[in-house]
Amino acid sequence: MSDEFIDPENLSKFNLPENILTQLFEFSGSTSGDSGFILSFVNQDGLPSVITKASSPIVEMGLRKALEQYLDQLAAQEIELNSGGDLGDEEMP
Repeated sequence: MSDEFIDPENLSKFNLPENILTQLFEFSGSTSGDSGFILSFVNQDGLPSVITKASSPIVEMGLRKALEQYLDQLAAQEIELNSGGDLGDEEMP
């Protein structure tokens, strides 16, 4: 291990290596025309980042629709959990 001091407040900007994104793209899909991904993560500044790579606009549109449905389902589950046992101002008998 190196004795070099690393200042966590002064790190260079991190970017996902292109070879990892290329491998992720290659691992997606089953044929050459249906590959793609949408990757969402928090960067080192604490901000959300999204990377999209798709073999065609149709694949990208399908990924976006799947993500939209996922987020809708997640929101519905949260609403269900938050409204589960809340009776508001009503008193229990």
